[in-house]
Amino acid sequence: MIDLARGVEARVEPSAAWLRRHARILIGGAALLVMATLACAFAGLSPWLPVVLVFLALVASRPMAGLVYAIVVLSMPLGLWAIGVKAVVGTAFGDRDYMLDITAAAVVFLHFALTAIRWRPSRNQTIAAGVAAAVLLASALVGFAHHGIPQTLIGVRYVLLPVAVLVVVVARSARDLTRLVGLLAWAMIANALAAVGEFIIGPPRLVAWGLSDGNAIRYIDGNFRAPGLTDFNAELGMLAGAYLLGYAGLWLTRDSRPRHRAWHAGAAAAAVCLALSTSRSGAVLLVAGLVVGVVLNRAGGAAARRRSRLLGLAVLVAVAVGFVAVGATGADSLIQRLDVWRSLLHGDVPLYGLGVGAVGAASNSRVAAGSQVFVDNYVLSVALQFGPVVAVAFVALIVAALVWLYRRSADHPGDVLYIAVVAGLAASFLLIESWEYGSAMACLAVFVGYGLRHRPETVP
Repeated sequence: MIDLARGVEARVEPSAAWLRRHARILIGGAALLVMATLACAFAGLSPWLPVVLVFLALVASRPMAGLVYAIVVLSMPLGLWAIGVKAVVGTAFGDRDYMLDITAAAVVFLHFALTAIRWRPSRNQTIAAGVAAAVLLASALVGFAHHGIPQTLIGVRYVLLPVAVLVVVVARSARDLTRLVGLLAWAMIANALAAVGEFIIGPPRLVAWGLSDGNAIRYIDGNFRAPGLTDFNAELGMLAGAYLLGYAGLWLTRDSRPRHRAWHAGAAAAAVCLALSTSRSGAVLLVAGLVVGVVLNRAGGAAARRRSRLLGLAVLVAVAVGFVAVGATGADSLIQRLDVWRSLLHGDVPLYGLGVGAVGAASNSRVAAGSQVFVDNYVLSVALQFGPVVAVAFVALIVAALVWLYRRSADHPGDVLYIAVVAGLAASFLLIESWEYGSAMACLAVFVGYGLRHRPETVP
């Protein structure tokens, strides 16, 4: 008991000393914040503006804080709306309720830029980055002419955000990445509790409480599809599939297997979210990634590979049983996708495409210049935005990455995680614009970063 008290005192004393050293700064800062709030009120601006700007400055000053903020905003936007955070941020910027998402993206891009400045790329990395930047710039110029600057810039944001998150994530320490996986686990638990609650409460009462009918509240193939704390069911399903794929992919490795109870609880919660969202795209992301990862994994002995195949089979059966249990076995949505693809393929698309942002989420934004165009196939989306040539190169790049990882996996056992992620994404690209689901991409980036920080370089 005495040792415990001494330990508590040892932790409290540095905090008290820090407060004493910085007392004047804290008091002065609080006084300035109060004065700025009053000044905004007299100037006709929102009194929330100084508070929000101070908070954003804090999360922008630390990469870990910025990542936590972005992951929370991306994975629980409906929850933040329910508790008023979205309204506060929107009010601070002149009643613009979309500013919460923009601030999260801005924080990520700021840390991405700071990380890139410190990056010392190899010659091949410089060439690859230069080619990608040139293609994106050319497509942006086409987009400016085709559908305007605002919609094009939103399209650029959707293209670059997953890359920016990955770059910032992989620059973090192993300890930080462990914490980020834990954060994702708790986010999945919160989403699962919300999804179960939504089923119990029922759609009519949820609509009466203010949830958007047709967006957050959706019936597809005659089934209610829960959104959890995300904006809509497909986002919840993709997030759940991404978490389960990363979690199961770690189990296929030898040195990075999950060891924390919260992670296991998060996996169980993600399974609930996947079932209640009835997202077939999230299921394809999980099953295809895990099955291909198991098949292409060359690491370990015959017994280890046999256990991996059994794990893949068990996940496949569990997903199938879960969808049957909630009645999500209809094919109407798939038939609708085929009709959309057929009509888009019959259209005239120039070799240079229609420009980034021409289709997908950017076409559904508040600044969209034309009609909404949802493709539900990211390969086709790339062809429409960047042109058929870039789409072919995109597919070839995915295949080349899988072949390269397969050849390395015998000497690098941790590569099975990356095989699973690349294969899962490739399969999901055929059913939905997976790349534009920021929460799922951030989740996969965290697991990839965790695998990079916890793997041995080669087999001993």
